[in-house]
Amino acid sequence: MNRYLMNPERVRRYLNLWIVRAVFRWVTRRTRDGSVRLEKLLMHYGKPKKGLSFLEFLSFLPVYLVIDILRVLLRWKKEYLVREIFGSRNIRRATINLARSVAEYGATRPQKFASPLLVVWNFTNLCNLRCRHCYQNAGKRTAQLSLEERLRVVDELEENFVPTLAFSGGEPLCDPEFFTVARYAASKEIYLSVATNGTLLSEDMCKKLKDHGIQYVEVSLESSSPEYHDRFRGIPGLWEKTVKGIENAVKAGLLVGVAPTVTRGNLADLPALYRLTKELGAHRFYVFNFIPTGRGREIWSDDLSPEEREEMLEVLYGCLMEKEIQVFSTSPQFGRKCVEKNPEGIVITGHYSVSEGKLARVGAEYVGGCGAGRAYCALQPDGTVTPCVFMPIPVGRLFEKRLKEIWDTSRVLRELRLRELYRGHCGVCEFRAVCGGCRARAYAYFGDYLGPDPGCKFNAEWYSSLKETPFAQVTA
Repeated sequence: MNRYLMNPERVRRYLNLWIVRAVFRWVTRRTRDGSVRLEKLLMHYGKPKKGLSFLEFLSFLPVYLVIDILRVLLRWKKEYLVREIFGSRNIRRATINLARSVAEYGATRPQKFASPLLVVWNFTNLCNLRCRHCYQNAGKRTAQLSLEERLRVVDELEENFVPTLAFSGGEPLCDPEFFTVARYAASKEIYLSVATNGTLLSEDMCKKLKDHGIQYVEVSLESSSPEYHDRFRGIPGLWEKTVKGIENAVKAGLLVGVAPTVTRGNLADLPALYRLTKELGAHRFYVFNFIPTGRGREIWSDDLSPEEREEMLEVLYGCLMEKEIQVFSTSPQFGRKCVEKNPEGIVITGHYSVSEGKLARVGAEYVGGCGAGRAYCALQPDGTVTPCVFMPIPVGRLFEKRLKEIWDTSRVLRELRLRELYRGHCGVCEFRAVCGGCRARAYAYFGDYLGPDPGCKFNAEWYSSLKETPFAQVTA
């Protein structure tokens, strides 16, 4: 019986029934007063139905039946759903997003989403550093939205049930309007994070971040060696400021991640940096792929070879298996590495999620590795939308078009969701659903967002072709 209930293919077929998709479509529409039926329904699930009219109660009964069937299939306890899932407005927003996605696309592997689960907002191009690998070529302020427009961006995210907003840059803490926008977004109960170089994280700044609704702070630290970090970041003396900033953020009670970008220069230091991360009390070790875009094009030769990337993934897998702190990577091959090691063990199911057990691989296939244009997009300081912060392809601009229109109609975003179109081994790989290759790396090297990721061991021949003529095929 349990095998019958836990069959992932059976769950997928159930979700793809026309009647289930029709129900999801109905409950996720906005009513005349602007509310969404599903949110009201979720708030009353497993609780007294006070506040619901008799007609609402009757119309919600079939949906409660759908939820209960799914709950049994997935072996979730009702108390868990009521307290941990439906009790949070942010998670209710994500649930509405997922229901809209199933209604629109069906249950797909990897899942296509009706609107982004995550928007990374390059809030400003202004920065107090001059990092060698900066994808944004940040430094001086460039054209950016007005405060009124920035607040309207938050309204668009809420309107489209985007559950997570990550502020990046440049250095977002340099912008005087940052806290006004963050407080406004927090009032909408959007999950907020900020990526920072850490040099401005004084005790007062960290307290202010928490008071304004920031929940996660991701700090760039390149090495356990002060010399390497300062050289890579462009200014002497930064390492100590950054480490102190991490300590201040931890002390303030923020969720803190240490985020290096791995190249040949710091690959050997990765275990030491992981140990330092734990010593500092940080909660996540978040390793970034190096992408040769922006100023990073100048140091493309520091990029890892496929063999060196496998070495990096082995180190990260060992750290993950310790289960002491969370370990993630923007390298989608990390999901593939976990499945290769043990598909029923600990498996990274996305850039910020992990699962363990018999259904771990199934979860990884639905979350789907690289989410560019499928589960997430980026927003530039002037309101231009791109598939990824590392992929400078304009696909539309807010206030000229609505976010939903851009998400639905952009040819680039629509093609990124179709992994059968990918070239090289990425298009035929048995791990295509859990990985997909890094689309930004494919674009940076080949000018083709559907091209092969040359950092993967399965695309070694493509990596070899770059030795003589790097970027030779890049056209944009």
